[in-house]
Amino acid sequence: MRAELGGAARDVRASWRPRASWTAAAFALAAVGPLVLGDARTADIADGLYLACAAIGLAFAVGVAGLPSLAQGAFVGVGAVTAAHVLAAGWPTAAAALAGAVAGGLAGALVGLAFARLPPAGFAAATWIVSWLVAFALQSITWFLGGSQGLVVTGGPSAAQHYALALVLTGLAALAYLALARSPIGLQLAAAREREPAALALGVPVLRIRALAVAASGVAGGVAGALAVQLAGIGDPSQYGPFLSFRLFVVVLIGGALSPLGPPLGVLVLGVLSLLADLVGRLENVAASRAHTLLTAVMLLGVVSLGWEGIVRPSARRRRDGHAATRPAPQGSLTATGLAKSFETVAAVDDVTVAVAPGAITALVGPNGSGKTTVLRLLAGTVEPDAGRIESAPVARTLQATAIFPTLTPLEHLLVASSARRSRAGVLRSLFATPQTREEDARFTGEARQLLERFGIPRDVPAGELPVSDQRALMLACAYATGAPVLLVDEPSAGASAAEATRLGELLRTLRDEGLAVLVVEHNLGLVRRLADRVIVLDAGRVIADGPPDAVAADERVRIAYLGNQAL
Repeated sequence: MRAELGGAARDVRASWRPRASWTAAAFALAAVGPLVLGDARTADIADGLYLACAAIGLAFAVGVAGLPSLAQGAFVGVGAVTAAHVLAAGWPTAAAALAGAVAGGLAGALVGLAFARLPPAGFAAATWIVSWLVAFALQSITWFLGGSQGLVVTGGPSAAQHYALALVLTGLAALAYLALARSPIGLQLAAAREREPAALALGVPVLRIRALAVAASGVAGGVAGALAVQLAGIGDPSQYGPFLSFRLFVVVLIGGALSPLGPPLGVLVLGVLSLLADLVGRLENVAASRAHTLLTAVMLLGVVSLGWEGIVRPSARRRRDGHAATRPAPQGSLTATGLAKSFETVAAVDDVTVAVAPGAITALVGPNGSGKTTVLRLLAGTVEPDAGRIESAPVARTLQATAIFPTLTPLEHLLVASSARRSRAGVLRSLFATPQTREEDARFTGEARQLLERFGIPRDVPAGELPVSDQRALMLACAYATGAPVLLVDEPSAGASAAEATRLGELLRTLRDEGLAVLVVEHNLGLVRRLADRVIVLDAGRVIADGPPDAVAADERVRIAYLGNQAL
């Protein structure tokens, strides 16, 4: 136990930054607030801290997962109503908070499962509709939810105690954000946010982890609502309408969605500006609610039109290295027979047979429209064949386009790719950073660094700043890091110079020499001739030649149908 605590302390010291010192100092200063503030002001600030907690949860969905959720106010309302009933039954505050968190999390999970597959605009619209539906239900189902009269909540902690609860809860929410954002789940979410097809090609379960992100935001919203309703003494349905969701969304955009410090700062900014709105409203005889709505709308307009990225930007991410033993390459093969696929009346693939053996490179070539990409998608499992049979070990696929995650470092790319091989990447393990989880993370980090050195790729710069050749090499490294024994490589030399194509060819040969089974779709016929152990030629969806490169090059059918007067 002592060694484990010592390791955790070393990790904290290694990751401590000046921003963490300023945050700790601000937290300590805030802790003495009730000593200098009156009860009314203390209650107002506690309510703002509960709002900040809900906003931190929303920031995880908006920032890390890239899901523009407009349903956070609904999750707060669900948690508040649930807690109000639990409190009315005589249960203590802790039970009410737990019930609110569970209710908010379940509501978030349902919304995530239902809408996570939508594009961002569709997700925003769907969650906005959810906010309206929940608000309508809260005000209409009087026999259970109190209707317009609300639910009266009596007793509970004092204003000063709520202040302490809210401060601790906000701090815990920020720590949970950091733990999840830096965990394998957080990296997978970031990858899916930046380029979903590439994340799917690496085996990232995009829909499941996005639903998990929305559920996490629901937990934060639910527990915040559960405690805030007890502080207010009444569950007023009108307080949990779409405007609360809109307000929370604006708070996150103002403060910054990629740091847990952004939402609390956004709440502070909005609070100060709300005071100004009250002053302007009194001067102009405008109702306070209308002045606040107008202010929030104007702020959102400014954020969107100016491309504002938030007051707080994410800090640099550093990871502890551990001992990484050399990993033997897995062995496996791929065999597909009689593949067929039609799109409406067009036969894209017709009776195609492909075999890829361990320790060999098979090249799949053919003119544009010959069916190469369709065959690759069939073998990768992204398209179901109309006929035929595929027997394969696990596969990893690189895409034809240069598909990297621009803001993630190459090191983080490989950690995303290796996530499926982890045994300790669950939510609870990530939240509590168990010793086994930290050790596993360090081991995979060390392995990723070794792999980047082997592939000659810088490790700690945003991948979007790398030259194209390094980006293509990074795609190969990611496919290798998945641990799949079969690699499907689509146009590795696309857009590459002769020297760059040679480098990529050498990397593919090293993977073959380790015993991997490699299938390459390639237009660079010189590279195919030097690289492939076997060549399969497609024309109009059918195989017209299959064999060693020299034999295929001498095939008259290949010359006529594909190569013309060129030599393979």
